[in-house]
Amino acid sequence: MYDRSLCAVVPACCLAAGCGSLSGGPAVDAPAVVTRDVDWQGWQAIEQTNGLITLRHVPAAGGRTLSLEIGGDDAFLVFPNERGRSYPVDGRPASVHFGGHYVCIGPETVWNVHDQPFNPHGGPYEARRQVDRPDCHELSLVSRPGTRKHATVSMERRIVVRRGSTHVTVDEVVTNRGTDPLEFYIWDFTQIDAADRRRPAPHPLRRLSVYVPVPVHDGRQQYTVFTPGDPAKQGQFDESLPTDVLAIHYAAEQCKIASHAGQWWVAAVDHDTGWTYVKAFDADAQARHVDGNGPIEVYGSFMTGPAGQPFVEMELLGGIRRCAPGESIRHRESWYACICRGPVLEFSPVGVVCERLAAVGQGESCRVTGRFGVFHLGTARLRVVDGDGKTIWQSEPMVIDPRKEFRLDVLVPPQRKTAKMVLEIENQGGEKIGVLG
Repeated sequence: MYDRSLCAVVPACCLAAGCGSLSGGPAVDAPAVVTRDVDWQGWQAIEQTNGLITLRHVPAAGGRTLSLEIGGDDAFLVFPNERGRSYPVDGRPASVHFGGHYVCIGPETVWNVHDQPFNPHGGPYEARRQVDRPDCHELSLVSRPGTRKHATVSMERRIVVRRGSTHVTVDEVVTNRGTDPLEFYIWDFTQIDAADRRRPAPHPLRRLSVYVPVPVHDGRQQYTVFTPGDPAKQGQFDESLPTDVLAIHYAAEQCKIASHAGQWWVAAVDHDTGWTYVKAFDADAQARHVDGNGPIEVYGSFMTGPAGQPFVEMELLGGIRRCAPGESIRHRESWYACICRGPVLEFSPVGVVCERLAAVGQGESCRVTGRFGVFHLGTARLRVVDGDGKTIWQSEPMVIDPRKEFRLDVLVPPQRKTAKMVLEIENQGGEKIGVLG
């Protein structure tokens, strides 16, 4: 629920006239989407960019997305010792971590990340440019079918970048190419860099936090702790945010948790530079999970020495399903990025809430404030509505841009009726696409 009652904060008659400072500035044009071949980190990569967000995919490195850049900062990790390297798809490297985003199948007791039918560490994957329009580009990265433990499986990742938004759609399609039914789930990973490489000290840690929705029972947050053995000694866990969000403030102490919340998203925030990355998917609440896993997991590494690499791994797991020969299991997830400094209290497809809408009396005025990260170029407009949802006052439109944290500070005129406030978001085309609160 994103509406916030003004009456709950101050009497309705105290809402004041006029608008205060509106964050924003001149409208920003949305460049066309561009897909091109580039030399990057020693690889031949495919770059997709829309001027707000830049992705780089490497067919030779298991078809992974190894870069997600916003505001000149890259959220994804590339392990330094693997830069520019590649392995044959028919080889079975014992342990390869390129970083970035990749897909495996589970359960882990049968298919660990280094023992998959298709090889997520080998290459090259086939790259197919499916859609190439100024407002939308779609790229597919397709594995060869691989056989392991009598199962033959292929995998495809379809990545869609749109104009004027940091919303990226990633469709993961795993197909049973064998002759027998196969039970599995789709299990994907995003490895986030926890080192700030712009400072001279070796492996200085970013001020990195991860936010995970968790269920609440009897006023307590509920989540499964795999590591450490005694979660009470884990100083990285922060349960002080609103009761349905767990914060993990990375401090190079190993940890792994799983959440079975009804909201399927996980967010990473670098509090120094402000980049924020969210991945979300539509999960089946009735899906069967095994081994105590999923559907949301977060792993933090403990490697901080010269040979190690501090990172956080954000994992999403679909429910296990039986897949007949020739059939596929599909998993659609969405990525979003913006600049804000957290914490992430709420997520929606239009943005994240760092400070909720609040109304405070100021003389005869009422000052309404809030702080947000947004995923679309466009405008925000504060509306005051009556009990029937009819608009009785609205602000001037305020320009929003994913590359800037959006701070709301508005004075609202007095209203005689009971009123609520709604921060409504429109894209550059003037289409209403959601609300924040």
